[in-house]
Amino acid sequence: MDRTFKLTCAIFFVMVIQGCNPFESTFDKQVNACKEDVKLGLGDPGSLEIISTEGIDLDNGWYRVKLNFTAKNAMGGRVRGDAICGFKDKNTIELNSEDFMNQERKLARDLKALGIR
Repeated sequence: MDRTFKLTCAIFFVMVIQGCNPFESTFDKQVNACKEDVKLGLGDPGSLEIISTEGIDLDNGWYRVKLNFTAKNAMGGRVRGDAICGFKDKNTIELNSEDFMNQERKLARDLKALGIR
């Protein structure tokens, strides 16, 4: 085998092992960004379970992802919730700071940036 092929295989293997899926769609990446953002506001972030996801196109070109989920509350009971995360467009995986749907979770993001959970 030639050296380039071996190097390509090695890089691909490392990416798969480390959880970086080169075949993951932009929508999947947006869902993951939204999940991570929602987890910041949960008392038990590890309990988050996604029930369904939906993509929403807006008239101004922005894009939103809606998550229906369950998570444990402070008493340990499982409750249902919804979250909507905004993105600049369908191809962007960073949250849109201008979208008011992201503002309610801004405090949790700011506290995490300061090392406060």
